[in-house]
Amino acid sequence: MSDNTIVSTLSLDAEGFIGDNQTLSQSLTLGEHYTVWGSWKDNYLLTGFLEGEAVPARLNNDFDTYLQLFDANSGDFLFSNDDSNSGFNSQSLFRVEAGVNSLVGASSYGANITTSYSLSTNWVESSNFNSYYGYGLVNAAAAVALATGQSWLPEVADSFIYTWGLDRIKAPEVWAQGYTGEDVVVAVIDSGVDYTHQDLNDNIWLNSDEIFGNGIDDDLNGYVDDIRGWDFIDGDNNPQDLDIDGHGTHVAGTIAAENNGLGVTGVAYNAQIMPVRVLDEFGYSSLHSVAQGIYYAVHNGADVINLSLGGGYSYETQQAIQYATVLGVVVVMAAGNNSAAQPTCPAHLATDWGIAVGATDIYNQMTSFSHHAGSIPLDYVLAPGLDIVSTTPDDNYGYLSGTSMAAPHVSGVAALLLEANPFLSPGNVETIITSTAEASSIFV
Repeated sequence: MSDNTIVSTLSLDAEGFIGDNQTLSQSLTLGEHYTVWGSWKDNYLLTGFLEGEAVPARLNNDFDTYLQLFDANSGDFLFSNDDSNSGFNSQSLFRVEAGVNSLVGASSYGANITTSYSLSTNWVESSNFNSYYGYGLVNAAAAVALATGQSWLPEVADSFIYTWGLDRIKAPEVWAQGYTGEDVVVAVIDSGVDYTHQDLNDNIWLNSDEIFGNGIDDDLNGYVDDIRGWDFIDGDNNPQDLDIDGHGTHVAGTIAAENNGLGVTGVAYNAQIMPVRVLDEFGYSSLHSVAQGIYYAVHNGADVINLSLGGGYSYETQQAIQYATVLGVVVVMAAGNNSAAQPTCPAHLATDWGIAVGATDIYNQMTSFSHHAGSIPLDYVLAPGLDIVSTTPDDNYGYLSGTSMAAPHVSGVAALLLEANPFLSPGNVETIITSTAEASSIFV
């Protein structure tokens, strides 16, 4: 592993160009600009990218690669990556800055290497898809490291007993870097949320464009006095959780329960929860209500949508999820709880839009009730979903199990990613989460 030391240069010349979604196959040649890690380097000027665009860069071959990024105008070193997750290959992700012409440098960790390499700017998903567990257990630390151009995040010792899922997905490693979901809005489309709960009330989304109680649709979004979300069951502005199990409140707590020394802590404990009630007190709903809830979340600023629900196929719901994805909202869906060979609706849509999530237990074993990923590749990962403790209505806490409990772990990770790199598209988030998931630790 490198210590990221590099000899600065005054100017850099490009050996060629590399554009969006392109792969170059070359052999290392003697470069003019020596680094402490190798005297052989090729530089490529990035071209055709938009300001703010997230750019993945991968340098692959069977020697110990060393990927670098420079300011082409000043020659200043911006960052480097020796290897990704302990392999020979290097990868990083960065965003295009205004007024900066960037050079990607392909080189080796060791000197005197002149063999061939492949440099790409493609979003390439992991090929390790499994019909049972998809891409494996979600890894927040590896995902955020990739999203921020780092090789890895320092380990943090396990410290949670009851909320063991936080340690399993490596959320504390991300918190240690200062990422807690700040300013990210996660819509919980569910049975409602107890927005007065002591562990949630400070993290409830508020519609700042609405004046509460004046009986006027101030923001002209079609919903009167929707100060904290909407209830599509009763058709009013009170999305309070009336479910007999407190399902929506439980989901919300896993995502963003406050880090206040009370009860539990959420994966993204500074994110904002947008309550959208589409399930009645017995967990039933119309598919139309689910679709309307999705549209509401998109139109009112949600960055992530959590769908811990399932049912029959609905073209209207499919259109709503596609709409959300196209407009930049990450959609996370529970895979289902009937031990089926493939995800239920709408999680089966993760072939094209969103992420499907199955459940694991405290030992990283896939639960017996979880729907499998299926034979058709789709964005499917696992997260803790058995005996999960979280918030329940009236300032209470309780244990629930299901892929409904697994999905909010992934929604929380998506919130951490979007704080760490707000320029990520839903497709970027899906690819980062699946490509950094851990399959080796899963038991089936």
